[in-house]
Amino acid sequence: MAVAKLCALATTKRYMSKYKFFIILLAAILLFEQNSFAQETETGDDQTKKTKVIGVGLSFDYLKLHTLLLDDAEKWEVALNLSIKNKINLIAEVGIATLMPEDAFKNADYTVDGNYGRFGLDYILQINADNHFMVGLRYSLSNYNESILYTSANPIFEDQIGNIQRSNLSANWLEFVVTSEKRINRIFKSPINDFLRLGFKVRLKSNLNYSKFKFANTQLLPGYGLTNTKLNPEINLYIKIRLGLISKS
Repeated sequence: MAVAKLCALATTKRYMSKYKFFIILLAAILLFEQNSFAQETETGDDQTKKTKVIGVGLSFDYLKLHTLLLDDAEKWEVALNLSIKNKINLIAEVGIATLMPEDAFKNADYTVDGNYGRFGLDYILQINADNHFMVGLRYSLSNYNESILYTSANPIFEDQIGNIQRSNLSANWLEFVVTSEKRINRIFKSPINDFLRLGFKVRLKSNLNYSKFKFANTQLLPGYGLTNTKLNPEINLYIKIRLGLISKS
């Protein structure tokens, strides 16, 4: 029991350290924006409200961050978007992943690691002052390596152990993306400036092209998922920090 507690504590410390950068970044922006909001309030209500003509958003997929605590897989993803008049989002999403599915091959340990990027645009539909709905397209690509350590059982001789190493493999695909996003107006019942959003994305991935092999074909791709499906759905939960580059009254 004591050993299990120590292992759990070590695992928690290991993965919680991965959150430090995001916690520090979010805390700094919260402090900056809250101070800006307080200064705007002190100037009085006669100040004309400014709207963001061009804004930049930085998004973190907190669903992937949460899964770091559940298994040994590494999954990181961040998105940068440029919003134009709250109508069009130009967006770039990048991520890295190390995946170790347990049932990819029988009698084998399978690991795939690499990076991926998605590039495209969203059309923004304003539902109300606090909610947006977006539809968009992405062109996506991935560069990855894979390792297959397998055991071949033999009833006469000793089991044979083999190791397949493949490097600099590539893949590309298309995505149709639907996004719902909500503006956060308060934190712990205290009003905040307009800079923080929460949302989710529903992706439908298709038209996959990737490096194929006759023996032990690739089973999983960073950024895409399982290769044995023609249509691959995915859901992302994210938090976005949004700042105005150009504003007007």
